[in-house]
Amino acid sequence: MTADEILAALAALPHFRDVEPELLGRVAALCSVLEPGEGETVFREGQRCDAFYVVLAGVVVVFKVAPDGREQVVHHIAPGQTFAEAALFHFRRFPAGARPGAPGTRLLRVDGARFLELFKAEPALAASMVGSLCGWLHALLDRVEVLTQLNAGQRLASWVLRRPARSEGGRLVLELPLAKKDLAAELSITPETLSRLLAGWKERGL
Repeated sequence: MTADEILAALAALPHFRDVEPELLGRVAALCSVLEPGEGETVFREGQRCDAFYVVLAGVVVVFKVAPDGREQVVHHIAPGQTFAEAALFHFRRFPAGARPGAPGTRLLRVDGARFLELFKAEPALAASMVGSLCGWLHALLDRVEVLTQLNAGQRLASWVLRRPARSEGGRLVLELPLAKKDLAAELSITPETLSRLLAGWKERGL
């Protein structure tokens, strides 16, 4: 990935939309490209936080491991989104694990220690980051509302309506960016319930 491509990826993020090009270049100098393979993790719960990440391609699954060893999916991070900033700024350790959720997942890793130095020294960077993170907080509150107030079918419909689709043969086509089991986990329903919902929609011609 070239330096110009890294700059373009950073410039597209809400975190850095109000940052001047010179300062953005200094952030880009802290970045490296990471391509975790299938079965690998980006980081594990409890590990010391030394970076935050930008999803360039694929999807990242953020998860916690229950006492019985089962994986509970917390969130899916799509291209153009970031994760682990809160761990870097506050917790100093990752409060959950992260792994690639699709083949070809590619990330930008932003070095944590050097970014924190830049964050403290540059008020414009701090202001831009805080504004973006406030927007992300509102998005998470919307997700809590969906999970607590909507039934399973409504949750799935809400999720679908937020996804980009393309026109194909007079129909709208949506490709799932993650495995069905991971989508079920994000919606807090069982894979069997998800399959029944999709089958019901198909029977109705949706």
